[in-house]
Amino acid sequence: MKNAIRNQMREQRQSLSPALHAEKSEAIRRRLEELPAYQDAKKILIYVSAKDEVATHALIKDALATGRQLYVPKIHEGTLAICPLTTWEDLQPGTFGILEPSDTATPAQPEEMDLIVVPGLAFDTRGHRIGYGKGHYDKLLKSTKGYKVGLAFAEQVIETVPDEAHDVPLDLIITDKSLIHP
Repeated sequence: MKNAIRNQMREQRQSLSPALHAEKSEAIRRRLEELPAYQDAKKILIYVSAKDEVATHALIKDALATGRQLYVPKIHEGTLAICPLTTWEDLQPGTFGILEPSDTATPAQPEEMDLIVVPGLAFDTRGHRIGYGKGHYDKLLKSTKGYKVGLAFAEQVIETVPDEAHDVPLDLIITDKSLIHP
């Protein structure tokens, strides 16, 4: 069931024209930056977008330019490490071709993060998500009290995401059309 949803959502995202993808990503970025939870956060973990995900590159560059304390994920020895990022130039293609910090500087702990911005393929209004099937974010979300935000195109929100007892729902989903508070 989850794999069928993953495939359907990948197709949905890939069907967006580059112009529409950019327009929707920009609307999502603006909504996130306007949130008090974003403005008040001291330590922010945010994914570095790849391919057809909601674009985060401009958001990351903006945050770095304003001196925000920013962290990005890096797959290190098969697990997701939370690495500090001080300049965009510190990123290079890593696991799965996704930009990651080139240095494995001392990783932060999930419980240190005030705001966690996560990717996903499908989301529902209860705050559940389907990721890419590796379980990296599921493990991370269990060990943090930070505010958990998913970024999604409106087309990625479905009626119900199959969830399991160990799943951790998000606190907010931001789409190009709305804020979804589970």
